[in-house]
Amino acid sequence: MKKVLSALLLLLFFVGCVDKQSVLFIDNMGLCTKSMATLHVNALDIENNAQTFNVTPEEFTIALVNALKETNCFVVSTAKVDGVHTLPSKNDYLLDTKVSLSQDKEKSEENIFKTVEKERLMMMITLQARNNGNRASANAKSEIVIDKSKILGIKPEGDAEGDKRTLLKNATKKVSIALSDAFIKLQ
Repeated sequence: MKKVLSALLLLLFFVGCVDKQSVLFIDNMGLCTKSMATLHVNALDIENNAQTFNVTPEEFTIALVNALKETNCFVVSTAKVDGVHTLPSKNDYLLDTKVSLSQDKEKSEENIFKTVEKERLMMMITLQARNNGNRASANAKSEIVIDKSKILGIKPEGDAEGDKRTLLKNATKKVSIALSDAFIKLQ
């Protein structure tokens, strides 16, 4: 009985050691002292090359709007605008967004007790802000590597929703910083 409990304890110890790669905290809070422009969210194109990693347009729009507002550089509107000719002022811009999602899996067998599996989720974002005379663009890429290794056929529980939220938050924060930099160069 002691051998069985010892083996079980050892197995739980090894399973507990399997983890995902840590993700850095990205600080985009208060980059500007005042707003430089009003952004009107316009076109959103999501290209999904992932099997299980999906982000809805609503989820993405909410995360992007929040990240842009956190910078304190932009006022963001989700109300529809007919085109660049109907923008209220020279500080108003249409914001077009392209998002690309991808997912790669890598699997190798180290020995009969352990199978190494890694999954990489990646999100690339391109923003184009334009009005009658100016253009600003920003690109960002964020990825997360998840270790899904199995020991004796047992895989640790994953947090797919948490991984998606982390990746989405990091990507939108990175692109909000890049767009802020592009607008500073416009000034």
